[in-house]
Amino acid sequence: MYVNGHERDNVVEYRCGFVSHWKEYKCCFQKWDNDGIKLLWPDGFQVPGSRFQLIPVTHDESTFYQNDQRNTGWVHTSDKATPRPKGDGQSIMVSDFLTSEWGRLRDESDVDDGQVPFIPPCFL
Repeated sequence: MYVNGHERDNVVEYRCGFVSHWKEYKCCFQKWDNDGIKLLWPDGFQVPGSRFQLIPVTHDESTFYQNDQRNTGWVHTSDKATPRPKGDGQSIMVSDFLTSEWGRLRDESDVDDGQVPFIPPCFL
């Protein structure tokens, strides 16, 4: 659900245009079946001298907070309430670009496949 301005006319118009282009380009994306087997290779777009394929790139981003926890749980009747910190606390953002063809986008210096979190110097 979108709130806080995502329903403005210009935003709705942009999203409709994006969806229209996506539907047009979708026929040129590689597809897989439910077992992960590649289906027929799409024709792609004609360019002078050859054809090229479109490979969609997605952006995945998550933010994890220090005080992010469930507010409900099982406790014994003899347990006392424990104070909890106010606010979200420190956070860490994990962000990546993903493709169906190559997995994580990375450069030559990224030899392992692990993610390296960015920790601001003030927290070190």
